Amino acid sequence: MSRWLTKVYPFLFAIVLILYFAAKYPGQFAFADLALMLGTAVAGCGVVYALAALVTRSLRGPAALPPFVTLLAVAGFYGYPHVARLVGSAAHPPHAILVSAGLILAAALLWWTRRRERLLEGMGRYLTLMSALLVGWSSVQIGVAWFRARGAIARSALASELARPIDGPAISSSARRDIYVIVLDEYANSDVLRERFGYDNRPFEDSLRALGFHVPSLVRSNYFHTLLSLPSMLNAAHLVRLERELGPKSRHPALPNHLLEHNRVARYLDGLGYRYVFFPSQWWHSTRGSSVADVEFHPWTGLDLMRAMSSGELQRTVRGASVLRYFDQDHHWESAHVRRTFAGLAGLARADGPVFAVAHILKPHDPYVFDRDCKTLARGDAVDDVRSYLEQLECLNRMLLGTVHEILQVSEMPPIIILQGDHGSKLLGATGYSHAAKVPPAAARERVGTFGAYYLPDGGAAAFGDTVTVVNVLGNVLRHYFGARLPPAGDEQYISPAEFPYEFRRVDARWLAGDDSAGPELRAGR
Repeated sequence: MSRWLTKVYPFLFAIVLILYFAAKYPGQFAFADLALMLGTAVAGCGVVYALAALVTRSLRGPAALPPFVTLLAVAGFYGYPHVARLVGSAAHPPHAILVSAGLILAAALLWWTRRRERLLEGMGRYLTLMSALLVGWSSVQIGVAWFRARGAIARSALASELARPIDGPAISSSARRDIYVIVLDEYANSDVLRERFGYDNRPFEDSLRALGFHVPSLVRSNYFHTLLSLPSMLNAAHLVRLERELGPKSRHPALPNHLLEHNRVARYLDGLGYRYVFFPSQWWHSTRGSSVADVEFHPWTGLDLMRAMSSGELQRTVRGASVLRYFDQDHHWESAHVRRTFAGLAGLARADGPVFAVAHILKPHDPYVFDRDCKTLARGDAVDDVRSYLEQLECLNRMLLGTVHEILQVSEMPPIIILQGDHGSKLLGATGYSHAAKVPPAAARERVGTFGAYYLPDGGAAAFGDTVTVVNVLGNVLRHYFGARLPPAGDEQYISPAEFPYEFRRVDARWLAGDDSAGPELRAGR
């Protein structure tokens, strides 16, 4: 092995954990983000290596010492949070003691190895080979998952079917109103809030009714997960065929993500002259962008390292597993993203129309970043999930009222506004069961009970009625306002565990209501 190859192992170890997380959670990152993270890790190692080389040369130390110094820095970067959790609280570890102890230990190791060049070179050869194998294995896993996902999309009969245009008039006979779809992640309906949290959300709902919103008595999600609920709503179609196409034990999100991004509701409205404006979520990969939208909202310009490490599932995972977690002490970036998204939605009412705007707000879903007065919380402040959820909900209600009031006030023509939860809350851990058959009715009822409120001018509320499921929300809009010849989807509801989201089990409404004599129905794939 060449001598220079024995010196690259710290660079390889710096990217091993990033690649490991990318391979463990396929489909939850963009390759551009992965490349940026890998490049940043290598550049950081390069800086440490260069400084160590300068000091070693001035002290006439062995040439094998700089890579060892760099490895110690990498170990500290990733290992410090784990040590901190062992000796103190995760939020407030004794940094002064831990950093001092770490520096003393590193100095002792360097002093002991400074004259053992042969040992350092042998260790370098071994660590280079080991880290190269780890990098190669994770890279192969990432590549295989990507090719399989592309193949699943290409072979999907469901994707081909939903790619066909919705039948309907080529020209709308009614006014082309702006359409706002604001998805509120994990917003439970009034029944769930009252049953699980003892919370009365009627004042907020009454405020919406006073503005002219239709708030049905019962709104339910058809699926347990945003991964399924959102593409189902934006295609006005069920996705239970994914179990047959992908297999019940599949986890890769590429196919539902494809259906979400290339949804047929947006294509239908595009044919009627609508401009598709997409407001991405801050970190959930499935809605972090859209290549087919006419306009994609960008809340920030420029590059900020800590903001970038908050803007994706992979980035947040690596940040939480490294010392970077201690350089971002509050939820500033996430709270600012929510505020700027609402401001962007309100400002859209002044733009030339018609527009079809879709926004995914990752609230009241955790992490809890707002108190009830909409102040940004420090990390670790939210210790009571129930209280934190309700306080964040109250803040979200206030933001929603302000946003829709401004949209209605500024719009020249009354728009269509859809406020829609993707699913309910998870206080009873509905998504954590290993199999759908193990989910108890109370947990399922909490998860599928979601919020919905709709501003529907010119009698649109009649198309919705008093009971709504998420899959039919946009289909109702297209049928009533545009004459789309799109049959309503069934109101069936399916539960599945988070580990295997395509392992569907259809449930009976009586079972959800707590009638034990009505058990879950047959699996969707049968």
